[in-house]
Amino acid sequence: MKNLTIKSLGLFGNPTKRQLPPASETISRLCKAAGVAVRASEDLRGALKGDITFLPNEELINEVDVVIAFGGDGTMLRAARVLGQSGVPLLGVNLGSLGYLTDVPIEELATAITDLLAGDFHLDARSRVYCSVWRDGEKIASSSALNDLVVNMGPLPRAIDMELFMDQDSLGRFLGDGIIISTPTGSTAYNLSAGGPICQSTVPCLLVAPICPHSLGMRPLIVADDTEIELILHETGEGAVLTADGQKTHVLADGDRLSFKEAHQEVVLVKFPHSSFYRVMRHKLNWGGPRRRIGEES
Repeated sequence: MKNLTIKSLGLFGNPTKRQLPPASETISRLCKAAGVAVRASEDLRGALKGDITFLPNEELINEVDVVIAFGGDGTMLRAARVLGQSGVPLLGVNLGSLGYLTDVPIEELATAITDLLAGDFHLDARSRVYCSVWRDGEKIASSSALNDLVVNMGPLPRAIDMELFMDQDSLGRFLGDGIIISTPTGSTAYNLSAGGPICQSTVPCLLVAPICPHSLGMRPLIVADDTEIELILHETGEGAVLTADGQKTHVLADGDRLSFKEAHQEVVLVKFPHSSFYRVMRHKLNWGGPRRRIGEES
């Protein structure tokens, strides 16, 4: 995607993070020198100081050219939900632990903002996954996610009787703790923990990972992004839910039919020349494990 001219930056984040005030001061200083205005979410009023205008989230996204999210991946996912289909680019600064989506460490903030204001970055469009929930022939709910949509029993430790379809062909009925439908971006989230594969973000696909299936035949799948994925809930008892990015939930019932597909609602991320899918895997996921020095005895 093409770059853009930045005249205003928006700040979004977790107000409880102690690193946030000094980080905002760094941004304000660099932006003032470059003649770039700084806006912030109303949620951050009281946590930030300096020459910053605070706005409700709906107004913020209409007033800025880039939004900077401070926190962990949860904050990044909340910011993506607030941005909706606005197309405003999102830059993540990691104030959490893993921070797979927020790939700018707080220690590199000044360098990242300097590069951003100088136009030394590119834009990376990420797909979302969409689900519609049907009950007795009527659509009762819908949701989309940047990382994943998950069907499970929530806090109740019971299995669900499900049937999975791909392009109207049944893959079989199985008992399990649930299922994860994720984007390539979300392949390193719950999908990875459930035994699913890691997928490069540019691959046009969706990932399907059964959660603890009571069958050796149900394995994780990678399918083309135009595949029609359906799930029928034959028996859930009470408490089954559909969760989007671990944040937004819908209560489900026996007989519900869930239809999943790629959503044409891209999230645009800001990336820098040194950004690399494999660099992130190496540093965030300890890819390859610890390395011995040459000549070191085992």
